[in-house]
Amino acid sequence: MPYRFLPHTGDVAVALDAPDDLGLRTAGIEALRELLVGTSPVGALVERPIAPKGRDDAERLVRFLEDALYLYDVEGFVPARASSTGILGEPFDPARHAPAGEVKAVTYHQAAVRRDDTGLHATIVFDV
Repeated sequence: MPYRFLPHTGDVAVALDAPDDLGLRTAGIEALRELLVGTSPVGALVERPIAPKGRDDAERLVRFLEDALYLYDVEGFVPARASSTGILGEPFDPARHAPAGEVKAVTYHQAAVRRDDTGLHATIVFDV
């Protein structure tokens, strides 16, 4: 699994591991999706563009996940996975998607991305 939840006081921390930037964004989307709709099936039916923003890898990842959370909160767009230009997903369907919890924000607290010979490793904290 490209992500794992970590112990954290009050919020939800997640460790992400991937071979490249796209994989890291996808791992972040998978963790976010689990927090939002649990194990509900989500199709990669529609692509929504998200422009890269940020000064470094950590800020770009946080802002990407913030944009995905915004699309879920405002437009009911459930993310399935990252694409090279944004995210793939589908509109929320109460017959298929069961809300698992509320994510209030993607935080910069402890946000970090580290690169090594095996790929990228990140820590992200979701405010729930």
